[in-house]
Amino acid sequence: MALEFAILGFLSREAMTGYDLKTRCFDDAAGHLWTADQAQIYRTLEKLSTRGLVRSRLVPQRGRPDRRLYSITERGRTALSAWLREPEPPSQVRDPFLLHLFLSPDLPDDEITSLLSGAREEYQRRLEHLRGPAREELDKWARQTGRIRDAELRRMTLSAGAAAARSAIDWVDDCIDRVRSGLPAPDPGGVSRVPTRG
Repeated sequence: MALEFAILGFLSREAMTGYDLKTRCFDDAAGHLWTADQAQIYRTLEKLSTRGLVRSRLVPQRGRPDRRLYSITERGRTALSAWLREPEPPSQVRDPFLLHLFLSPDLPDDEITSLLSGAREEYQRRLEHLRGPAREELDKWARQTGRIRDAELRRMTLSAGAAAARSAIDWVDDCIDRVRSGLPAPDPGGVSRVPTRG
């Protein structure tokens, strides 16, 4: 559902192709907070079109295939506006790394430390990207478009992403210290022994 409104939000700024939505919006502008693959984007555009929330038209190109340009309809703007006014509950955590950690009691301490160190490197890369290239791209975009209010709200999301990455790095460092200080020996029976109620 959120993907539909993300696409409507991007199209409310300007008409775009599915490729533009993938590269300029989900990869570049909003990659730190929401991702989507090309197939998801095109499936969602088809649904939005069927419901009358977006329309499309073919734009001829010389020597290349025609481009399908999507734009938001008035009905789409109304739906987007209603969605933006509704509070959004915080999302449930679905983190593959945390699932790895949760299910790794039978791994040796050095392998757990290695998992944690790999995650720390990824969080550090994310933090550096959000503080550097992502912020520079946003500043450049703001200068080019003059959309100061829009840019300020986008900066807030970059700051949230950076704060989350910084917090994750601190948490990983604490976990590494805990593993290095010595975890208890693995439980007999391994990961198949799941706590039961009652």
